[in-house]
Amino acid sequence: MPAYAATGIVLRRISLGETDRIITVLTREQGKLHAVAKGARKPGSRSGGATELFTLTRFMLASGKSLEIVSQCEVQESFPALRADLGLLARATYLCELADRLTEDYEPSPDMFDSLVSALYLLRRRADEPDMVLHAFELQLLSERGYAPGLGQCVTCGGEPGAQGLSYSPTLGGVLCGRCRRPMDAIPLSAAALNLMRRMAGADADGIVALQGVAADLQVVGRCMKWTIRYRIDRDIKSAEFLESLRPQGAGPA
Repeated sequence: MPAYAATGIVLRRISLGETDRIITVLTREQGKLHAVAKGARKPGSRSGGATELFTLTRFMLASGKSLEIVSQCEVQESFPALRADLGLLARATYLCELADRLTEDYEPSPDMFDSLVSALYLLRRRADEPDMVLHAFELQLLSERGYAPGLGQCVTCGGEPGAQGLSYSPTLGGVLCGRCRRPMDAIPLSAAALNLMRRMAGADADGIVALQGVAADLQVVGRCMKWTIRYRIDRDIKSAEFLESLRPQGAGPA
């Protein structure tokens, strides 16, 4: 049973028996994997905290028949500030579920891992406007997966979108100019909202911290991301529903 080390973020967990736990982990070295942590649910277990959602942990793993086996683990970051705030907790949970839905097992993706870890840290830094982090991560994750929305030119005619009559089509995968706005799913888009999406898509960590935009534009970006992701994965994300319930009425994607 070969053993190896991996650093990972816990994306999902389920109970197994009376004391064990099965976890889904996005690791930098191996990609997404599934492992059993024996005794993790026992009171005082050293592996209990290391297998909590969105915990950054250094694992020692052994290869089993169907699941990896956690032999040792050490918490590197538990993100207590995110756990202490219900809104940040909901967003961190959503980020992990989104990463889970958009990744395949054992497909190494260091960029995705780094993006997720960065987003979790940035949620704490942008607690004043955490959806800036959320939507920037969505855009960058879609790009990393090969689903980058077309934001430069009209995805139908290839021309400059201009500033008037803009819209965004989740099914066509990007922005539409005023002349091409025909799809039933076209979401009205202001020039400011399009510019915000463009900046989000290319921003590094410091750039995301510095991003500014009005609430109405951020809401439009959220709506575009919600339906793009729904179209790409062909299912709803459970944690997104809870997150929506926490937002003031009219302040989130429709």
